[in-house]
Amino acid sequence: MRYNDFNGEKVSSLGFGTMRLPMHDNGEINYEAGAEMVEAAMKNGITYFDTAYKYHKGEAENFCGAVLSKYPRESYTLADKLPTWLCNTTEDAERIFNEQLEKCNVNYFDYYLLHSIDEGSWPDIEKVNLVDFMIKKKESGLVKHIGFSAHCGPELLEHILSKYNDVFEFVQLQINYFDWEFQDAKALYDIARKYNQPIIIMEPIRGGMLANLPSEEAKKVLDVATAAEGKDPMSYAAYALLFVEQLEGVACTLSGMSSLEQTVDNINTFSEKELTAGELDAITHATSKLQADILIPCTGCDYCFECPSDIKISKLFAWYNEAAAKGFHYIWGSLARNYEKIGPNAANCIECGNCQSHCPQKIDIIEKLQMLHNKYNELKEIGE
Repeated sequence: MRYNDFNGEKVSSLGFGTMRLPMHDNGEINYEAGAEMVEAAMKNGITYFDTAYKYHKGEAENFCGAVLSKYPRESYTLADKLPTWLCNTTEDAERIFNEQLEKCNVNYFDYYLLHSIDEGSWPDIEKVNLVDFMIKKKESGLVKHIGFSAHCGPELLEHILSKYNDVFEFVQLQINYFDWEFQDAKALYDIARKYNQPIIIMEPIRGGMLANLPSEEAKKVLDVATAAEGKDPMSYAAYALLFVEQLEGVACTLSGMSSLEQTVDNINTFSEKELTAGELDAITHATSKLQADILIPCTGCDYCFECPSDIKISKLFAWYNEAAAKGFHYIWGSLARNYEKIGPNAANCIECGNCQSHCPQKIDIIEKLQMLHNKYNELKEIGE
């Protein structure tokens, strides 16, 4: 296992995330299988464990409390997060924090984060003085290091760090090779580096999509690159994990593992494997192939707005891309409801071609609308 210096402490490059623990058919956490994974993690040098108040409907913290407490407290570090959206007062934050300590069966957290900051939540976080709450928890010794996880745009991240860079000790960001350009991950990374903030990586495999690549062309690019180096084949998850690990300033890369097999593969990745320059170039090429295969190249310019059926074409394409980038899991259900409510949708296209004649990207909009509608019907039928 490789390690990094994180605020003066030795931390494993691979972190054990508890968002996607193994489950029984009834949806409850499989404690036995999860405990096996934790044992493998501990034996192979993983020191950083990450949980949150809402993971597995609130049960992930209980899992940590039951399983991690079997090991000496000094043998691991535990990160937990304050669900800011549930904190209307500092009394709410205090109650939740104490509940988290009890559920995790610890008397302090090594790392504690404001959870999932975005443009909608940040004004309320400041209004309730949750940053001051975090500072006081650190001063009391109940938290060793404070930070935040962000699902925001570059402008807000810049604002937060310009104001609180001397308060926060690390930042957790969604960074992976697919989002590097697609979702401004590089811009967020650059801002964190500008302020010299250690970075915890979340979603390095983008919800599993980069472990099960939905593009045969992208797979081929990666396979050929590794073969050209004379190396044994790697899992596609390994390419994604190693891409973010090699970025300067990354302290730990979280992986939400769901099986012992995944745990062992990830441990091997962070113990034995590294990317060559050729493989890094191949990842860039594979990203282009992947995006071309699964995304509609719409820039949202809205030159197609004069649709006689009043179809919100760019909005539909944005929803489709968002769902496609997650393999149509987790997110499609909510987007499908919007699809049904938006008004005229792809089913209302009269194939006049007006949109296509104005599209700077030369997208075959009529074909793509039909593809989108077919995917919607397919997923609705299977209940995805």
